[in-house]
Amino acid sequence: MHKIWLVLGLAGLLGAQEYDANRIADIFYRLNGDPTHPHKKINHAKGFCAVGDFTPKNAGRFNIPLLKETRLKAQVRYSLGGGNLHASDASKVRGIALTLQGAKESWIMVMANTQINFARTPEEFGRFFEMRIPKEGKLNQAYIAEQMQKVPSYANYAHYLQSVGVTSSVAHTPYYSIHTFFFKDSKGKLIPARFTLQPLAGVRTLSPTALKKAPRDFLEQDFKTQVAKHPIGYKLALILANPKDPIDNTTKLWHGRHKEIELGHLEVRHFSGDGCNAEVFMPNTLPSGIEPPKDPLFEVRNEVYGITFSRRQ
Repeated sequence: MHKIWLVLGLAGLLGAQEYDANRIADIFYRLNGDPTHPHKKINHAKGFCAVGDFTPKNAGRFNIPLLKETRLKAQVRYSLGGGNLHASDASKVRGIALTLQGAKESWIMVMANTQINFARTPEEFGRFFEMRIPKEGKLNQAYIAEQMQKVPSYANYAHYLQSVGVTSSVAHTPYYSIHTFFFKDSKGKLIPARFTLQPLAGVRTLSPTALKKAPRDFLEQDFKTQVAKHPIGYKLALILANPKDPIDNTTKLWHGRHKEIELGHLEVRHFSGDGCNAEVFMPNTLPSGIEPPKDPLFEVRNEVYGITFSRRQ
């Protein structure tokens, strides 16, 4: 009898184990892993690469040496959320990974086309994907639907996604940091802010009819057509937090008017194939003068990137 209770106790402890980076990485591999393609990414798997340059602006307002350089080289990876290498570009969830390289330092940004996240904590993050792992070949759709209504973060995100359209091109897609970073101004004060890449050509979404007619890989095809004519441009801007804005919760929108400071222009000039798909972009790679977020997800996110990258080698 004592052995039975010991086994049950251990099972309970294991069932209640923390959603740390290793467990979340395991969940991703159970959900999106493919033994026949062990080197593929297990999230944002489908993507393509590009190069360009970034011209800083308003550098004098900050004590960030990287932004005082005249021009920075830019490496870009556009991607879709999920682990399907052959997913349709009609997906609403998109991402961009961007490395700005200076003479001595670099800044890596990993952004999404949504302003908020679906999870506030590592546990919510892990459970969001874990409940989508089939058991005996079947998904528990009733449980997923229940959790999407029961967990406020999930429900809030689902409601927000209803307002997000499918953009016609990466040239018309905005991207957001989601996390709040801290930027050192010229007086040494740390300013909390989220940042955004806004397309200079404006945001454009596809109608339901146009979306049905669009080919599966229309984003890459459109990108190649556009950069053959001219660079694709974005404005990088800080959105400064107001006093009551939540700066440690990635599931909350910031409402009302906010002061913005433009940090410069990104021009994406050339398609560079798919070589960067094998690389890892670590959002905790920050130049001096920019400090990391304080929310509970940011460090775990970086740890998961590192773990999954090492497993792909």
